Amino acid sequence: MLPRSPFVGIVLFYMTGILLSEFVPASDLSATLLITLSGLLLITCFILYFKSLKTAFGITFSLFLVSLGAFTMLTFERANDANIAALTSVNYSAYEAEIKSLPEKRTKSVRYEAHITRIKTQEGWVNVDLRALVNVSLQSSVMPEPGNKLIVRGTLDRPMAAENPMQFDYRQYLRNKGIVWTDYLDEHSFQLVSVTDQSFYLTQWSTSISKWAAGVLRENVDEDAAYGLIKAMLLGRRDDLQADQVSDYTTSGTVHILSVSGMHVAIIFLVISYLFGWMKRWPAGNFAYLALIIGLLGFYALVTGLPPSVQRATLMCIVFVMGEVFSRKQNAMNTLAFSALLILLMDPAALYDVGFQLSYLAMSGIFLLYEPLKAIFNPANRILKFVWQISALSFAAQLATFPLSLFYFHQFPSYFWLVNPFVIAFTNVLLPAALVLLLVSPLHVFWLRWIVNKAVWLSAYLTNIAVAVPKSLPGYLVENLNLDKVEVVLLYAVLFTIWYGYHSGVYQYLKFSYLLVIVFATYSVSRSIQIRLSDQKVVHSVPKHLVVSFKQGSSLYVVSDKAFERNVDAYNFYIKNYATSQEISKTVFVTEK
Repeated sequence: MLPRSPFVGIVLFYMTGILLSEFVPASDLSATLLITLSGLLLITCFILYFKSLKTAFGITFSLFLVSLGAFTMLTFERANDANIAALTSVNYSAYEAEIKSLPEKRTKSVRYEAHITRIKTQEGWVNVDLRALVNVSLQSSVMPEPGNKLIVRGTLDRPMAAENPMQFDYRQYLRNKGIVWTDYLDEHSFQLVSVTDQSFYLTQWSTSISKWAAGVLRENVDEDAAYGLIKAMLLGRRDDLQADQVSDYTTSGTVHILSVSGMHVAIIFLVISYLFGWMKRWPAGNFAYLALIIGLLGFYALVTGLPPSVQRATLMCIVFVMGEVFSRKQNAMNTLAFSALLILLMDPAALYDVGFQLSYLAMSGIFLLYEPLKAIFNPANRILKFVWQISALSFAAQLATFPLSLFYFHQFPSYFWLVNPFVIAFTNVLLPAALVLLLVSPLHVFWLRWIVNKAVWLSAYLTNIAVAVPKSLPGYLVENLNLDKVEVVLLYAVLFTIWYGYHSGVYQYLKFSYLLVIVFATYSVSRSIQIRLSDQKVVHSVPKHLVVSFKQGSSLYVVSDKAFERNVDAYNFYIKNYATSQEISKTVFVTEK
């Protein structure tokens, strides 16, 4: 596999370096040593290559990639530390912020990403260059827009740290995005001082286009549920989704379609390539086809406001189409790995992004597992064949992401296999039709706009209906599933050995998969026994509440006030993951009467 897909090995070694950087101190000395080591290894690679010492070259080049990955991640972390140090030791009373993102509605506030350009000290205004996340109260009479500049009275704070076992680490989540400061603004704490004219900036232009697209969709789609779905899928903005909608998509195993990712870009790419593939038969058709694909994908990326997930997915698809146009033979996994390498070179912290992980695993599953799964059943009926192909595609993506999804979300939708074929079929119409609706809306051709509008609404309506079905079926969601990192690695090792045995035709590799299954079962059972036999007492850190838990066997006794018992969201955020990790089957609240 690797000789025909060299970039797979390259990106894996580079990712290894990123992961190993966690064990390297973030200091100037470490950075100097790593870049020096990388330079020496690269020079050695050239020497070994020209001497035709292939084995030594392969080993040295692998070490170079590991050291380079560690250096890029270390550089990123040092930049974060420098941003923290820039304000930690400085006394300031106000700061200037420039709004950089579209508004994201939350329960009680509106969230923005901001660029902090100046801080006000006793000596006067001092220039800085920082990123922050600011939340503006919904009660505010003035809501900033992208490009606005604000003068904010007060200081920035560090994001909330995870102070409970197994709690979601929000601080680290933002740090991986290069954001180390946050603030909450009420209407009296900031002043809108100007609207910056940055129409020639790509980011500012894309946010304006995204705002225009949201207005066009709202004008054409009256039903709130359909509009919320279309806005989430096409623009990547989930603030108009209803709570029961999100619940339906979660329990049906299709919540991933609510976040713009590689799948969405891939759908649009496949539809465009199917409709305009005939252009490649022209004398210079390949270049016209490439320009059309890049133009339409670029337009879609602008419509979404250029979030990192869309940038990654668009880059991935452009690399694919360039490989198709300029290469006689194209290895899908090699192209996928090349796009991942480009992304990680620009942003090494993307490796820790759950969306990045699941997107690339899903695409890898489709490329590696779809054909073997499709070959299991080959119906003669065209309709049945189409349904089976979509089902096999869904199974391939779900199988590749299954271990990691359990690790992050601790639940498994039982009827994903039933819902996904319908959702994939409907979204294959919904996404391109919604994009066409945006393109034809300025033309003011009523009948054309009406036809596209109905196609968009009907596909969104049918998608919402399909994902609501599992809740009416028994056992639609298996919850409180607990996997640790070792179990995730073992499950992926099982999948890889089974696939490699099939791919290579050497079925003795299946013996290794049997052995790995035994190791997985032994480890999981022994771990569960150890968890069950260990009792724990934990004093939890929950704002405005005093909470202590006592674990006995599979029961968790939570001593708290009445208000915390009624606050389901607080329990889910601060304690639920801990209870899942301890394989708790019964939670008992002990409160004062």
